[in-house]
Formats: sequence, C-alpha cells, structure tokens
Amino acid sequence: MATPRPAAGTDGLPVVLDERHLAGRWALVTGGSVRGGLAISRHLHAQGLGIVVHHGHAGSAARAQQLVEAFNAERPGSALRWQAALEDLPVFPRPELPVQVVVCNASRWHTSALAELDRAESDFRIHVSGHAAILASLEPSLRRLRGAVVAVGDIQVQQPQRHHVWYLVAKAGLETLVRALAVEWAPDVRCNIVAPGALEWPADWSDEPLRQAILESIPQGRVGAFDELARTVGWLALDAGYITGQVLRMDGGRSVWLR
Repeated sequence: MATPRPAAGTDGLPVVLDERHLAGRWALVTGGSVRGGLAISRHLHAQGLGIVVHHGHAGSAARAQQLVEAFNAERPGSALRWQAALEDLPVFPRPELPVQVVVCNASRWHTSALAELDRAESDFRIHVSGHAAILASLEPSLRRLRGAVVAVGDIQVQQPQRHHVWYLVAKAGLETLVRALAVEWAPDVRCNIVAPGALEWPADWSDEPLRQAILESIPQGRVGAFDELARTVGWLALDAGYITGQVLRMDGGRSVWLR
C-alpha cells in the first residue's frame, strides 16, 4: 500500500513536514527545475542532499513537480517543491527544515536600456532583494548547520554586453550581496559566486554568426555544460571548506583572452 503524501499548501510545500524531511541535509535551489538550475538540483541530490526545487510561478509548477517526484522515487522523502515569486521578496515558510545549502540561481535575462526604470526595479527584485529575503529567512538554519551559499553570477558583470544594462547591474548587486555575507556570516557560513561564461545554447537559438563569434572568443573553443556548472557549484558548497567571498569564473578562459 502506498504511503499517502501530506497535503500541500498553495506554495507546493507540505502543510506539515514529516520525520523524513527533518532528517539529513537539504539544499534550496532557486530556479531549480530548468537548464543550469536543473543540473545543480540533480548534482546535489546525487551527493545525498534533500532538494527544495524552487520555481517562480504556476506555469512552471508541473515541470518542478515532475523533478520532485523523480527524486522522491529514487530516494523517498528527499525532495520538495516551493513556488514563490522572487519579485514578492519571499520568506521560506518552513524554518524547521534543515537547509544547509542555498543556491541563488534563478535569473531573468532580457534586454534593457538605462531609461527603462521599471526593468531596473524588476531585475533588482529578482536577482538581489528576492534572494536576500530568502537568505535572511534561512540564516538561522545556515548558521546552525555551518552551511554554504553559492550564487550563479555572470562574467559580463566585469565585461558588459550592450543592451542589458539592468540585468548586469542586478547581477553585480547579487555578487556584492554574497561577498558581503561572506564577511557578515563568517565563520558560520561560507558564501561564494560562480560566474559562468557562455553555457549550453537555448533550444531556439538561431543566430549562427553570433554562435561562431562566441566560440572564437573562448580559448577552449566550446561553451560550458550545465553539468560542469553543477559540479562547480557543488564543489564550492560542499568541499571547498576554506574558500569564501570569492568569485570563480567558469568561462573556458574567455575573460582573460585579449583578441
């Protein structure tokens, strides 16, 4: 006879956590069901952590739930889904869950110009203050468990691409937030940033000349894989015990090649 699942609230989380959820270590991955976030969730789950798969809106609930069910089929009680829009500055609502790792991965990439101040506010909430609200609510757990925060940044913070003003400013803000927390929360919590370069192409990518130009700008001659991002995040979160406050560029050498 199948064990009944606890009823879920409107945010996707169980109304009451059971003993399986309160055992072991957990990681919260924002934007954890797609592209790089999906790879990070899978990698951390394979390392033995329970995973809270965060997604922003109802439209991504089915995808996130499918991932959670796959994790739970592999290891019962090892995954939860949490729906929360970062724009709303969410507080993680289950403080009793032993969250030891937070990966600030969720992002929104779109063009913007200086005068588009509505984009400025939206980008800041998604990348900086939304993640800050989550981290503040999980500070007691992270401190108690001597945990880690890893943010996914962007090498373009230092080498800006045109027409993405507020995305880049917000990503720079996320980077600064995490570096500041490396000092504020030391020695209890380590906080680092992975700054990727070009990663796997979106399925709808169609600009072949730009693809070739990007490849020609990378010394290794290829884009990075999401699994490589996931392993880098996992290393910083779980193994790099004396590293904090750092920005690790994962870009195939792109940021150091003057052409």
